[in-house]
Amino acid sequence: MAKSVLESKNSLTYTEIHAAILGAVVGVLAGYAHGIGRTDVAVGFAAAFVAVALGLKYTGKIPAAQQTVRREPWYALAALLAGGAVGLAVV
Repeated sequence: MAKSVLESKNSLTYTEIHAAILGAVVGVLAGYAHGIGRTDVAVGFAAAFVAVALGLKYTGKIPAAQQTVRREPWYALAALLAGGAVGLAVV
């Protein structure tokens, strides 16, 4: 199990927080892209993120961000949804 944040009683770990941040950023960008009429870009961006989070396999070395999202996919996907709503609300 990963080390808790700031060694407190908080059950969140660095990996969970980083996965949520990555999901939120991708969600905001996808929501904003959809809001300004670039729906094809938004769908492609979000679909690629979901595929990586759920374990899409390919050959080659996996970047650290993808490893983080794969370790904590539900935090990343929940943050993607929330970030998408924020991105749509901004427009």
